[in-house]
Order: sequence, then structure tokens, then C-alpha cells
Amino acid sequence: MSKKFIRKSVLENVRTLSAFDYLNNYHPSLLVKNGKKDYYHREHDSLHFSNGKWYWWSQGVGGTTALDYLIAVEGYDFKEACNYLASLMNISNPVVTYYHKKETKPFELPEKDKNNNLVIRYLCETRKIDREIVDYFISKGMLYQSANFRNAVFVGYDGDMPAYAFKRNIFKDFKLEHTGSNKAFSFNYQNKESNVLHVFEAAIDLLSYMTLLKMEDIDYKSFNYLSLGGACEKIAAKNEADMPIALNAFLERNPNVQIIVFHLDNDEVGRGTTQKIMIIARRNYQCFDNHPVNFKDVNDELIHKIMLSSTDL
Repeated sequence: MSKKFIRKSVLENVRTLSAFDYLNNYHPSLLVKNGKKDYYHREHDSLHFSNGKWYWWSQGVGGTTALDYLIAVEGYDFKEACNYLASLMNISNPVVTYYHKKETKPFELPEKDKNNNLVIRYLCETRKIDREIVDYFISKGMLYQSANFRNAVFVGYDGDMPAYAFKRNIFKDFKLEHTGSNKAFSFNYQNKESNVLHVFEAAIDLLSYMTLLKMEDIDYKSFNYLSLGGACEKIAAKNEADMPIALNAFLERNPNVQIIVFHLDNDEVGRGTTQKIMIIARRNYQCFDNHPVNFKDVNDELIHKIMLSSTDL
């Protein structure tokens, strides 16, 4: 085949090969499994493959085909990439992955208890979160007490439908996303009139920050808030910058946001995650790292402030 031009039939053929199938067939050692159907690139751990598509978070580029991948990631020019793929496919016909859309069961929340008394006591007395704030989220169906294990359940919605739940036990150190949760709708509060988004590792820190604002006579409903729901450890462990699904989805749904303030934990994981996310987010947003300097997390800061104010009385 001449390398001076690419025949239409050849171009159409190489465009049928996805980036995932290219690597899976010809360079399988570069794929690292990252869940049931997701993979990332061994040499670029912010380069993800899922459902036939790829996205390189650290560079802000993505696509579907092997041709796009070779040009954007491996640095091939268009003709070189076409000729290279055509040669590979002639030598060894690739096994193609077919993606069948499975019927999924509707997301179901954990069963609700007959009341929320234990969760209210835990959040307000142990965690020192303002009762008005707790009652507000309960009234919106975004917080409740589960029947079986007395977990505090923090709910995220896709429109009017529950799509996410994070469970936090009030008696022991148990915390976990509920089965079937869609991370794109992690626990959050939206204010379409605000251009500021405050980001936290956990829902309890989110509610704690609202309480801190209320203590300063600031309207806690005047901003946007998002909990990442435990995504930080995976991001901090990577060499390249990555964007949590929850944050990326929230920003897509809320184009009013222009400023992102991060309040992640004051530890190696929290600080590292903040810096990695900000590498990407700074391309389109003003970003600020406002992690608690003298406390381990926002809730710890709240508890100390309330204890200090009570001793001053």
C-alpha cells in the first residue's frame, strides 16, 4: 500500500477499530483493569477506557478510535497512524469488543427507619452539625436513617429520582456507597444563582462547613456544595491528574459555576488529591485550596470551634 495517500476503504476500515480494541489486541500489557468494565493505561494512569471510549484526564482529550488515540497519545501523524493500523489489521485481524446495553434495575434506596432520631442525635450532638441544616436535608429526602443498620444515608438525585446513596454508620467506622449508586449524582446542594462550588471528601464535612458559615451569619444556601464520596484515595495514588466523576458531572450540569473551592482533608491523600484535580480544573475554573490547616478535616474544625466557644461563655 502506498504511503503517499490513504485509500477511502482503508481509512474506513481503520476507523472501525476502537482505542481499547487496538490495545487489547496488539498491546494488552498496557491495559490495567480498573473495575468491572473500566481500564486505565499502564504508562498514563489518568488515561481511562470505558464503554468503547477513552479519555486522558491530564491532557483534557479523548475519543473513541485507535486512530484518534495514536495521534493524540502516541504522537503519530495522520498518515503514519493509518498505515500502521492497516498493517497491523492485515497481519492479525483484531477481536472486536461488542457492548450490549444491559437492562438495569431501578436504583433502590436502603429501607427507611420509622424515624431519624438516632441519626439526628449523632449528627447534631456528636458531629456538632446545626439542627436546622440537618432538618433541611431530611425534609428534602436527601438524608435519613436506614432501618436495618441505623446508617445515616446521604442521597443524591438525578432530577427528581434518587440515583446515589452514601451510608455512614453512627455506631462504628463503617462507610460505603450503596449498591447501584451512580457517582455522577453524589450528595450535593445546588444553587443555580451562585458561581461558587465548595468541594468536600465527605457529606459530613459538607454539612459541617454549612454550619461554620451559619455560625458566621452567612447564608449557607448561597453557594453550591459537592461531596466526592470517597474518590480521593484512588486519585491521590495516581501519578497523573484525574477528575472525579462526581465533580466532572456536577460541573457539566451546572455551567453557572466559575469558582471551585476545595476543602479536602488535611492529610497526604486530601492535599495530594486537591493538587491533582486543580491541575485539570484550572483550565476552565478559578480554583482555591482551602483545606483546614490546623485540623484533620472540616468536621474536626467545627467541633473544635464549638468546644472553644462553649468554654468562653
